[in-house]
Amino acid sequence: MDLSYFQELYRYNFWANRQVWACITHITDDQFGQKLDYPDDTLKNQCFHTMAVESWWFRFLQEGVVVFLDSADYPDRDAIRTQWDAVEAYVETFSHNLTPSELTREVKPDFWEQRPPVQVWQALLQVAHHSTDHRAQMLAGLHTLGAPTIEQDYLGYHFSKH
Repeated sequence: MDLSYFQELYRYNFWANRQVWACITHITDDQFGQKLDYPDDTLKNQCFHTMAVESWWFRFLQEGVVVFLDSADYPDRDAIRTQWDAVEAYVETFSHNLTPSELTREVKPDFWEQRPPVQVWQALLQVAHHSTDHRAQMLAGLHTLGAPTIEQDYLGYHFSKH
């Protein structure tokens, strides 16, 4: 397994998250908490959920414990963004310490009663694609609110580096 693939995947994921956050700065706090038709939620909840999933998965992969963040501890954009930055730093450290044998290690969160274990590389793919899915929903919500949006394609990231 190619470790550089997963490191690049998460550099792209960080970039895309920051791109969406740049769009979020164009809406008001009221809009951030406003219930939208699509996604059937608020942007605040979407941001928290995406960040929280990245957080619990990587803590689980690194430490073997599942810790779910409490949304009440992140009442506004600043709190969510600050924690997301901390999660990004944690993920970056994790990805730089990956080894080929770590990628094939099997993991299974305790709450997965009927599901079989997955390998770490599969969990890494899941988290990245989960984040992409929710960013797309956030971008749709931002568009509805009249905020500027961006494309989140990998090639946008790739070409932004050159």
